[in-house]
Amino acid sequence: MQEKIEAVSFDHPTFQTTFLKAIRIAECEHQQEKLEVLRNAVLNSAIPNSLKDDIQAIFIKWIDEFTVSHIRLLRMLHYIDNYNYEEFLANLPDLEKNRDFYNQILKQLNDKELIELIEVHKAFKDEKSPWMAQFEPPILPILEIGSSLADRRKEIDLTIVKHTEDIDSIISNVKYNFQKSRTTDLGKQFIQFIENPLV
Repeated sequence: MQEKIEAVSFDHPTFQTTFLKAIRIAECEHQQEKLEVLRNAVLNSAIPNSLKDDIQAIFIKWIDEFTVSHIRLLRMLHYIDNYNYEEFLANLPDLEKNRDFYNQILKQLNDKELIELIEVHKAFKDEKSPWMAQFEPPILPILEIGSSLADRRKEIDLTIVKHTEDIDSIISNVKYNFQKSRTTDLGKQFIQFIENPLV
């Protein structure tokens, strides 16, 4: 690494701290993919970069907290343009049985502001029974230019529901080539921190 990157410093306090924290996490970890991420974080901490010590400390904490599925899905959402529909689904094992699990991961990544999920507003037409309609007060016409009473009735019968994007929405976007990277600026910094700096 020192041969490839001149500015690398293994004596820097940031590297020393990250190295010691990573060792403690690695002692309780058996999954190779997670150990690889820890190794990359340690290497990146030896390279002078714009990340403050506090941010790097938070990133190390998140690596410890995240499962391999968190890290894998975050990478997939970052590099989503590189996937076709079949490749994307192949990286989501047992999707049918684990839809709620993947949606929970999406929520957690979104809550940490590593990804940005789109909020969609969907309109549903209310289905009122004729029996209940007799107890509703009559709708009084509202004078609006270009709006008839029938238009107003249609507007009133609609229910708007806010829906946050889920794993099915994302898969659908990939299927129809509407995908774009979902990582925020913070998410991009995290991805850079866990990628191999020598590649």
